[in-house]
Amino acid sequence: MLEKRSANALDQPVAYTNSTGTRFETPLRDCRRDVVNHGTHHRAQIALVLREADGAPPPTDYIFFVRDA
Repeated sequence: MLEKRSANALDQPVAYTNSTGTRFETPLRDCRRDVVNHGTHHRAQIALVLREADGAPPPTDYIFFVRDA
């Protein structure tokens, strides 16, 4: 979908409301980056929980995923 859009389209604002009801407008380009980066946050949370339980988290970098695919 994004590859069919012009570079200009990625600069267009996306309007949304967060979970507390605050309204925002953010360029699509930044929303796209946030989606990719937000997964990093959750992978780190999972790794921390596993370490706290004396476990060893598996590799979570994308490159490990594509190597196994």
